Amino acid sequence: MNTIEEETCVGFIIEITGIKVKARMLSNSNDLTYYKNGDSYRGVGIGEYVGIRRGPYKLVGKVEHEYLHDLEKDPNRQEFTPNRFIREVDISIVGAFKEDKFYFGITIFPQIFAEVTLLKSEEIFQVLTGNSKKIKFPLTIGKTIPEGINYSIDWKNFFNTHFAIFGNTGSGKSNTLAKLYSALFSKAKNEKWKIDNSNFIFLDFNGEYTRENALTNEKDIIYLDTSTKNGKDRISLPNAEFWDPEMLAILFSATKQTQEPFLRATLNYFSPQDQKISTDKMLEFIKTAFRQVFFGTYQNEKTLSLLKIVLNDIKPNYDKILPKKSMLAHWLNSSWHSQSKSYYYICDINHQNYFGNIYSKYNNGQYNPFALYFNSITDCTSFINIIECELKTYKIVDEENWKNSPLKLLSAFVHLEMIYKLSYGDTQFDYVNPLLNRIESKADMFDKVIKITNDDNEDNITKYFCTVISLRNANRDTKDIIPLLVAKYIYQKQKRLIGNSEKINRTTHFVVDEAHNILSANNNREDDKWRDYRLDVFEEIIKEGRKFGFYLTIASQRPADISATIVSQMHNFIIHRLVNQNDLNMLSNTLNSLDRVSQSAIPTLAPGCAIFTGTSFQLPIMVKVDQLDDQMAPKSENAELDKVWNIPKDKS
Repeated sequence: MNTIEEETCVGFIIEITGIKVKARMLSNSNDLTYYKNGDSYRGVGIGEYVGIRRGPYKLVGKVEHEYLHDLEKDPNRQEFTPNRFIREVDISIVGAFKEDKFYFGITIFPQIFAEVTLLKSEEIFQVLTGNSKKIKFPLTIGKTIPEGINYSIDWKNFFNTHFAIFGNTGSGKSNTLAKLYSALFSKAKNEKWKIDNSNFIFLDFNGEYTRENALTNEKDIIYLDTSTKNGKDRISLPNAEFWDPEMLAILFSATKQTQEPFLRATLNYFSPQDQKISTDKMLEFIKTAFRQVFFGTYQNEKTLSLLKIVLNDIKPNYDKILPKKSMLAHWLNSSWHSQSKSYYYICDINHQNYFGNIYSKYNNGQYNPFALYFNSITDCTSFINIIECELKTYKIVDEENWKNSPLKLLSAFVHLEMIYKLSYGDTQFDYVNPLLNRIESKADMFDKVIKITNDDNEDNITKYFCTVISLRNANRDTKDIIPLLVAKYIYQKQKRLIGNSEKINRTTHFVVDEAHNILSANNNREDDKWRDYRLDVFEEIIKEGRKFGFYLTIASQRPADISATIVSQMHNFIIHRLVNQNDLNMLSNTLNSLDRVSQSAIPTLAPGCAIFTGTSFQLPIMVKVDQLDDQMAPKSENAELDKVWNIPKDKS
């Protein structure tokens, strides 16, 4: 045990430059801890806090640099003697005590020859926690380094901010995120808080928080899976939210000049966002399409293939349901006659009976018994009546087919719109067709993970106070679009709930783990327009969300890849070990709350150790975060190769 005499002066100030001072130390300050009259004092070292006396004040400074001053300056003499070297340290002033209460910031400056003193553990505790005021219902998350003091989060001034957790793989980033929220949920449950007045939505790219007791055992988990035929769970969104033309245009990379106007015209005509598309409504759309394909003013050889896509969208594999002798099946197998610029079908005895002997002649006026054409509106009406009857009989146009397939419905609408435009002589097919193909190809995939509800207030994202959306088994496209859909929806919903109210009585907390997947500003595989739109949505959230009670938490192992705008707008940061120079430079350029000691420590932080800094912390604080037990910890542990490879245990 190291003890000190009555006098705790360990040095004096020899130089002052603003809030930076230099002190010459005495010999009784080198040990880690000292004891006096039952009190413990911290020694003087890098990252430690010391006192500086001036009148009724005791200024507090943090040691940032330590070195020896050689009095002899003799390079030929390479030996250490007690009187040869003088120990000096650089100190940064952070605040001051007055009447046993700590005040952060500069209230008074030190003077030359002012005494440097050791601080009691209780005083250091006040410095680290702000002051002597106790936190009500503290959330203890670990111990400070190197002091070993139990550290608690002031949850009232932390969870109502945007904050980021950064750290390389294996640094403890996931454990810290889980520890923060599990401590909050556990405290809320024990103290019977009405935490269901808030929503906590976790976007989990790797399925780390799907364990039964991870975060809380009262959560809802939505498993999104594109690897199976029909998926597993699905995100449910209100009808109006999904049919946003701007979002859909970005989703399918619609060009500004032709494809986006076409998409907007489609949604404006069919109005799926304003009305329920019933069986009768869809039947009218299909009947109109048949008229345009076979009786349009400008018949086009592309329209029949478009019509088949429509029917397959609203009733997959419809062609296997229709009897081969049905009128509908026969006409869907029609051929294009290039001379007459119209469709015809091969007539047989089963179909002649529908219309009697209504035939046309071509090929130099010679009668062709195998081709049937319609030349009068009476013929058209009869034909459409038969088509309608068969569509109903074989339940091809039945709202049950598409009510849970919004992307299939969208595909049907855009192909119907193209049929209508071609029948009126619109020649933009080649410009719009790439959009049609993109929608058609992605419809099946997105229908596995998205469903639409007709109630504007019904969804399964905010149904429970805590929801985990697992993207572990989702493909790349799904991982791109779902975060944007969810973020945009829950943000707009929170804004509507608050409205013009001056008081926030409900909050939404959106937590995105592995945030570099969706917030990267340098993703070369993405379309620029899509990337810019996604970043615009999140940048609006980060800039405006707090005033509506919407708070964003992000965690990432690659902070330099995240949009600089988003990082700069974060209020608080929890920084684990980072070694990449780009990441370190980003933090250096973004965080003015990091002191030199904390910044230099980042590459060498031990697993589980992190620096807490930001608006909720008066000073950067280094904390060893408590490790959660296996049942509550996220699934992010390393593989145990000795067990994987069945390595025998050492018997020695």
